[in-house]
Amino acid sequence: MAKILVVDDDDSISSLICQYLNSQDFEVDTAHNSVQARHCLENSQYDAILSDFQMPGESGLDLLYHVSSRFPGLPFILMTGSHSTGLKQQSMQMGCSGYLEKPLGLPYLLLTIRTVLSYRQMPDKTA
Repeated sequence: MAKILVVDDDDSISSLICQYLNSQDFEVDTAHNSVQARHCLENSQYDAILSDFQMPGESGLDLLYHVSSRFPGLPFILMTGSHSTGLKQQSMQMGCSGYLEKPLGLPYLLLTIRTVLSYRQMPDKTA
């Protein structure tokens, strides 16, 4: 069972995502901001992170930077209500594994998570 950390300051969105992913046999923890997410990351292991972009304090990009430097290879999916191609390009350049625009379609969310998890489990053919 894969363990996902959902980071979103909107309780209704994080609750919906959590319930849906639990129903799809994922273990889910939630954090409401980057500070809580960092605490979770220091105290538990995750198979992927699903984070909102716009949150109070640090943004999802700030969290992505932290994750990519401290936990290389940990899949990070960014969710946003912004339809900016610049944000998408910037996040992908920073190592983002997936990018979702809100409003979220739950089946597409599930497909994205399963896709990034499958890439993580693929053997490295360069070794």
